[in-house]
Amino acid sequence: MSSSGVTRPAASRDLQIDWLRGLAMTCVIVNHSKLESLLSWFSYERFWVVTAAEVFVVLSGVVLGMVYGRRLARDGWRAVVRGLGRRAITLYAAFVAVTLSIVVLSFLGVDVWVLSAGTDRIATWLGDPASIDASAVRDMLLMRSGVWAFEIVGLYVWLVLVAIPCLLALRFVGWQPLLAVSWMVFLAYRVAPHPLTSAEFEAVFPIAAWQLLFVHGIAIGYHRDALAGLASRCSRWSRALPAAAAAIAAMFAVFALCNPWLTGPSWLRLSIVSADRFADLYARYFALTELGLGRILNLAIALPVGYMLLGACWRWIAPLHAIFITLGQQSLGAFVLHTYGLLLIARVGSHDDVWLNTLIQLLVIVGIATILAGVRSAKASLRRQTGVRRRQPIGAAA
Repeated sequence: MSSSGVTRPAASRDLQIDWLRGLAMTCVIVNHSKLESLLSWFSYERFWVVTAAEVFVVLSGVVLGMVYGRRLARDGWRAVVRGLGRRAITLYAAFVAVTLSIVVLSFLGVDVWVLSAGTDRIATWLGDPASIDASAVRDMLLMRSGVWAFEIVGLYVWLVLVAIPCLLALRFVGWQPLLAVSWMVFLAYRVAPHPLTSAEFEAVFPIAAWQLLFVHGIAIGYHRDALAGLASRCSRWSRALPAAAAAIAAMFAVFALCNPWLTGPSWLRLSIVSADRFADLYARYFALTELGLGRILNLAIALPVGYMLLGACWRWIAPLHAIFITLGQQSLGAFVLHTYGLLLIARVGSHDDVWLNTLIQLLVIVGIATILAGVRSAKASLRRQTGVRRRQPIGAAA
């Protein structure tokens, strides 16, 4: 056990990355609840024009690159294909199981409308389960349609499969050709935006665009030791680079605080950039679905700065470690549980009681972390009793 009470599953695991993933998962829970609260004032593009989705995709790539980069060097490409293949199957099974379970709940009379985006095909099935036919089941099994709060897992299925050739490219041809191809795919999508599949999640998370973040994360994780050494050498020579990054991050924060659309008190909103000018710049450079270049730059600057700030404050925020690290290390389980947690929040939340909504969101976040920690503890106890060695963690995606 670490001093924070969090089990360290592997000596090489970076708990700060897990912490950031857990923070992103917390923001997902708050944002998906669609209720105004003290947490919602800060959870969506408040300080940077970046959402939890981008952070999650990048960090998932980083963790995958770290874990499977070592496995590729140690065990060869077959082990990587087996491991990532199993992970993709697990994610696919979770997507289908969650989708079908929500349909079953609707069939049993449970109000699950909060999990319907209204425009997706599944909205019809949730409103009238009797309308489900063979083609509807086929669409769910092929991940063409699913509950909106869980649809990003469909993206991860494809990204994990894409990771196999990415890792092989990093091993045998280097990072430059890989990133060049990734940018060409991204730019081709920006010029002629077409989905690669018939899945509805591509309306929000087009694979051709979002692979850019994931592939760069893989490259960073694969070369993490080399990049850490480079950063250490640069820090000895000059403090100018971190200072410049912090200054640019502060500029993005000022811009984000001018967002006229976000809820919250007036003191959380600046007027340096007018509402019309903000809307124009946002549409041009910060679009979420197709990943505007301003959003990418914001993420590229803000995420390392956030990582450094987290390291500087690590001891001060120790009481939060158990929750955020648990959510980050078991993010797929957190995604699954949060989907059902949204049904609970929808039943007891209020559209005008900020304090009640805050309490409910906190209880759901802590409850999910507690369940995940309990399941992990039970599995560890069972392994000790049976003498089964624990497999190396593969916390790569979702």
